Amino acid sequence: MQAQSGWTREAKGLYVQASVMNFSSNDYYTTEGRLADQGSDFNTSGLLIYGEYGVTDRLTAVLDLPLVRLNSFSTTETVGGVGNIQLGAKYKLLKSFPLSFQVALDIPTNDGTNFAQSKEPNAFGEFDVINLPVSDGEFNVWTTLAASHSFGDGKTYASAFSSLNFRTEGFSNQLQAGVEAGHLFFDKLYLIGKLKIQERLSSENNVQSGSFLFGEGTTFTSFGFTSMYKLSDHFNLVAQYSDYAGFLVDRKNVYDGGTFSLGLAFEL
Repeated sequence: MQAQSGWTREAKGLYVQASVMNFSSNDYYTTEGRLADQGSDFNTSGLLIYGEYGVTDRLTAVLDLPLVRLNSFSTTETVGGVGNIQLGAKYKLLKSFPLSFQVALDIPTNDGTNFAQSKEPNAFGEFDVINLPVSDGEFNVWTTLAASHSFGDGKTYASAFSSLNFRTEGFSNQLQAGVEAGHLFFDKLYLIGKLKIQERLSSENNVQSGSFLFGEGTTFTSFGFTSMYKLSDHFNLVAQYSDYAGFLVDRKNVYDGGTFSLGLAFEL
């Protein structure tokens, strides 16, 4: 749940965040929205790098890199790799108001195959395999319009955004929209709340859906909380929690559970 805001970085301004994340759940919502206990836990963890650089006062380059992604079920071995790399550019549309438009290319790092072997043999004495890809194997193009506003003395802010994800290889396009609000306490601690929905922009069933990790037909409402503590003039400690909810948009083709992450951010 990276921030989507109308602000851009100042020229030569830099923000880099490295974080580790973890998710585990056995509550799977099917493509019809039915809750099904799969019997074994799905686990994913990773090392994530996120960065922004101000090319000019109105143009910011964005990098979102899952440097290490590890996937497994409690009944399988763990497989890993580099997740999709997202490269984007955000442009501030108005000089007097923080309204931005961002285009980001989501680049696959493999063909969407990464097979994990079961820990125990089946009834026939053979080891089963399941595809647990860390990349969906197809190019995406994200376009995002975001607006932000600060209040009072500038310690409180709110943002809203809407995004379209144009997918290739026959996958359905997606719509995301969300809001967030934050407040700075004691000039050191930012507390931020976020809410986001994702909808599918097609009514057709995709035979390529395969693993839920491809995201085909995945819809949800998610909420999250972020705390950012100022350690020094340039370093911040960042802790995040996000989860899914059953209102606004139904959970479909997704494992339901909380994601925890902890990171260190550098800002210049």
